[in-house]
Amino acid sequence: MPKNTHADHLAASPRSSQEVEQIIVMERLHRYNHDLPCGAAALRRFLHEQASVQPLPSLRRIRKVLTLYGLTYGRTGWYDGEELDGLPAAAHVPEVQRKQGSVTDGCHR
Repeated sequence: MPKNTHADHLAASPRSSQEVEQIIVMERLHRYNHDLPCGAAALRRFLHEQASVQPLPSLRRIRKVLTLYGLTYGRTGWYDGEELDGLPAAAHVPEVQRKQGSVTDGCHR
């Protein structure tokens, strides 16, 4: 009988929507900091090929997560007292709906 590998375990482990969100946030920040493609399509490929996330979130859902965490338009999150006047309307998220990412939340690397 073959042994189960760590990769088998990851592929077989169901992930909550919060876990998938944190993977998206952490991978986006990692890619941004290493000058790698970090848009929704690149993140979706990562989720499919390396993180073995099932079901795979849609591009629209990934874009929504990035927007809620303030990770669009070359940004790395929300900051207190920040003016959003220079950002496109699509990047404006009401303060009560904004999410904050933490480096210690769901770190996957």
